Amino acid sequence: MGRFYSGDIEGKFWFGVQDSNDVENLVNITGNTYYSWHVCNCTAEMDEDYCRQCYDSKEEHIEAAIEEGSYEDECLYYEDCCNGYSLDRETHYQELVDNMNELKTKINNNIIQEFDKIEQNDKILDAFTGVFNNTHKYLNTMENNPERKEQEVLTARYTLGYQIEYCVRTAGYCNISCEY
Repeated sequence: MGRFYSGDIEGKFWFGVQDSNDVENLVNITGNTYYSWHVCNCTAEMDEDYCRQCYDSKEEHIEAAIEEGSYEDECLYYEDCCNGYSLDRETHYQELVDNMNELKTKINNNIIQEFDKIEQNDKILDAFTGVFNNTHKYLNTMENNPERKEQEVLTARYTLGYQIEYCVRTAGYCNISCEY
């Protein structure tokens, strides 16, 4: 169970703590909603009226959707339950760095010290490598109260931002698909 993000960076949103659109709290950006075609599940381009990769005509696609039982709403595409974000150095980097510095002032110093120990390499791009394990341990020692909840929200956001910052700094861009 959980919601994941993937693309140039990978990880899992913190259950009960972090929203799927948390990228929007790091930079001024709005996610793009993804759509797929019924039956074939190809990525749907909204300026097309059927999947041109799989069908020769709209009628052929409709026929296949009716046969599958997925044309009840007379729509050939469906929402993928994820948003896409494309960040680049020129547009987003300085705003991201400024917001990360602001977050740093609000996060417990013990947590920030663990982030400062992280080796700057591509393991940062994949949260499943365990690179962030030590940054979260301190939270488990805190009492379960509103302050801890705030620290969890800020640390989860900082972790996502840390990955995005590294990606944009080293590659010049960061494309992320976020499940919701």
